[in-house]
Amino acid sequence: MTTPAISTTSVRNAQTQYAIDIDHLQKSYGSIQAVKGISLQVEQGEIFGFLGPNGAGKTTTIRCMLDVIRPTSGSIHVLGLDAQSDKQALHQHIGYLPGDVRLPGDMTGRQIIDYFSRLQGLEPVLLADLVSRFDVEMKRPLKGYSKGMRQKIGIVLAFMCDPDVLILDEPTSGLDPLLQRTFNDFLLEEQARGKTIFMSSHIMSDVEKICQRVAVIRRGELITVEAVETLRQKAGQRVIVEFGDNASVDANTRIQELSHIPGVSSVTRNNTSYHFNISGTMDPLIKALSQYEVIRLQVEEAPLEEVFLKFYEDVSPVPASTPATLQ
Repeated sequence: MTTPAISTTSVRNAQTQYAIDIDHLQKSYGSIQAVKGISLQVEQGEIFGFLGPNGAGKTTTIRCMLDVIRPTSGSIHVLGLDAQSDKQALHQHIGYLPGDVRLPGDMTGRQIIDYFSRLQGLEPVLLADLVSRFDVEMKRPLKGYSKGMRQKIGIVLAFMCDPDVLILDEPTSGLDPLLQRTFNDFLLEEQARGKTIFMSSHIMSDVEKICQRVAVIRRGELITVEAVETLRQKAGQRVIVEFGDNASVDANTRIQELSHIPGVSSVTRNNTSYHFNISGTMDPLIKALSQYEVIRLQVEEAPLEEVFLKFYEDVSPVPASTPATLQ
């Protein structure tokens, strides 16, 4: 059956809208609230990270976006179209990649690709490039594929018809580090072509490298929506310092001294060196260290993973940014 096309009017209207607009989305299973009224907006041409611990509500949100499940309340619009009432037309413009690709084991890679191409009613214009780029096995039945090879088939299925919006749920699951890098480079190329990418991921280094903004969800609630650069500034810098008088100064005393320097946090000792984060200007630290014999000082950008984990673990309520647009 041919999928209805999006009308010219709808496309024209969609061009003035956010690529993704989620408004007060709520999903309950009986008395359990899996998603608790989240709202966020994704700009067209943006790579947007959707982060949270297991069970936070990420996959439930994505399934509502795809109309696999219906929300209890709230609305979702993609390219200006309603995810429920315009579902059939919208699916011609969306590519989806789950974290655990499950496909019929008796079909070959080629057969499954042909099947989904016919199902969508679209030409797989990127097929040859994807198969070559990710070295995809096409001839063997899928039941003999490794998890990584099944994930590569999933990548082909999501991108082959050149969709405008990509919704990716743990997209690099099962891929080795080299293929993860290849995939991230590919996402940046797709963004340069104007594609919008909404992705959940547990790999913080990937998120830091390719996403412009991230949303953090915990226990079904939206904790924050921020630019990655803003989070990078919050993370500050990671400092390692080794003193020449370590033997004569009690470690706890030295930790307390460092902790009282403005901007310094998370002070720990590792053998003969002290490790800590510092945000803001380095001037108070430099002045404080000038009083001591310093035999090693190393400063590097603090990993964003520490900021993300703080959002994950903090149990105090933190209001989400409003509105959730570019910062």
